[in-house]
Amino acid sequence: MVLEKDENAKLEILREAQKLFQQFGLKKTTMDEIAGSCGKAKSTLYHYFKSKEDVFDAVIEMEMTNLRKVVKEKVESQKTVADKLKTYILEFQRESVKKANLYRIVQYKTQHEKRSKILFHRMMEFEKAYILRIMQDAYDAGECPDYCTADLPAVAELLLAGFYGTIQYLIERDDQTDQQKLEKIAEIFTQKLFGKSAG
Repeated sequence: MVLEKDENAKLEILREAQKLFQQFGLKKTTMDEIAGSCGKAKSTLYHYFKSKEDVFDAVIEMEMTNLRKVVKEKVESQKTVADKLKTYILEFQRESVKKANLYRIVQYKTQHEKRSKILFHRMMEFEKAYILRIMQDAYDAGECPDYCTADLPAVAELLLAGFYGTIQYLIERDDQTDQQKLEKIAEIFTQKLFGKSAG
């Protein structure tokens, strides 16, 4: 019962902190403001989190968990590896744009460069593993005849690098929400990698 109460209190703190970070960013948000926003004493925040940066990391983790749940549901509704990966590219980009805190990490432009870099690399390692898992399942089902199993990690990394490089490019051009362009890019990625059109 105490554990459940603690989890509920942490979740309330994170939800309020999420709104503040989304509006003001990490640098301009204070622990006082987070405490005031969720109606708790600042000492209560320090009971659960060591610092504002710890709160921010927990918010990012919460956003990533929610994003991955949405993306995974959409990906797993697809039948072929090409359609799964195309859906992954489109849904991950769409959901990360909705979440301003995650979007700052994807942009690699938070005010705390070192922290941003660590979070970015942690995110990339997870996403690379997820893409690799999709490809390994497809390989086991006979969908990737042009690759040997030893090729799959390199192909997964190529897809991830190409995708995030494109996202960075679109961000710099301020047209990262151009879904038609992103769909065409995703189509080209999957077509070239798997030699057929992705639905």
